[in-house]
Amino acid sequence: MESKMERIDALLKKQCFIMDYLPEQVKADNGGQFFDVEYYLLGSDKHIGLKDRFVAVILKLMCYYHVAILWNGWVDRPSPEMIEEAVYEIMENHSGTLNVLFVEADALLVFDWNCLNLSVYNPAEDVQSIMERIAFSEGLFWREAAN
Repeated sequence: MESKMERIDALLKKQCFIMDYLPEQVKADNGGQFFDVEYYLLGSDKHIGLKDRFVAVILKLMCYYHVAILWNGWVDRPSPEMIEEAVYEIMENHSGTLNVLFVEADALLVFDWNCLNLSVYNPAEDVQSIMERIAFSEGLFWREAAN
């Protein structure tokens, strides 16, 4: 039986979708100020609003799916408080990653401290449907990741 880390490594190679603050990926040559905006949102008090959105997405998904997280070791069926504490700590420290494994759905959600999105790997069509609606309910956009 493969370990959870081997499972994560395998899932990270699968199709990826994004729950994003923006409706599409910003092109490098677009002339906008993406990095200024990203830095501001992640470095100011505005990050609390992002944290709340990301936590709400994960908590809503926990209502539908069996979840295990990699946060100071593996935790099966983490408490809602633990999810909020993990996301808050990652954002406050400007460091870290939270891996949320959907055990039976064979999907992975990844939250990285320096992103305005959540990455979702290998969601089946029915899982995508729920995730898209949950993303929308939190003011986020759902799209396939750019290659």
